[in-house]
Amino acid sequence: MPFARTLLMLLLPTLMLASPFISASDSWQDAPEHPVILTVSGELGCCPGGQALFDLQRLQALPQVEVKTLTPWTDQQDSYRGPRLSVLIDSLQARGEWLEATALNDYATRLNLEAARQYPVILATHKNGQPMSVRDKGPIWIVYPLSDFPELRKEEHQRSMIWQLKTLHVGR
Repeated sequence: MPFARTLLMLLLPTLMLASPFISASDSWQDAPEHPVILTVSGELGCCPGGQALFDLQRLQALPQVEVKTLTPWTDQQDSYRGPRLSVLIDSLQARGEWLEATALNDYATRLNLEAARQYPVILATHKNGQPMSVRDKGPIWIVYPLSDFPELRKEEHQRSMIWQLKTLHVGR
């Protein structure tokens, strides 16, 4: 019995964090309270309709991480914050090998899910502590930790660092 109680106490903060997404009255498919900034589609075990909708608040309810990195499009090393892409994909129970990411201007690229799981790739919603605007590559920018992992400094990964992200589609 003490072990079960200890385990519950350890998991309680995580369950409370996830509660907006697992309550009976709310689902990933329901329209969020605020404007939708990301739509995820494809083979999603969480969602019979194969689509999940996110506003900034839903993304911020996921565990947040910070990545400090220099990019080919910035002059200095900046700090980016947002949920790990792998956490989002896993929480949606996505089944696939790649993601097709599409930006507000309809630029699209494919990301390898293996790399997204192997490295702390994030869906950055904040840069240097401030929410990212469309004018500043927001509201979502897929950021790879290029400064921490030199092996990611390849064109293939730079193409995957799509900004002004609006949709992700999981495919096989």
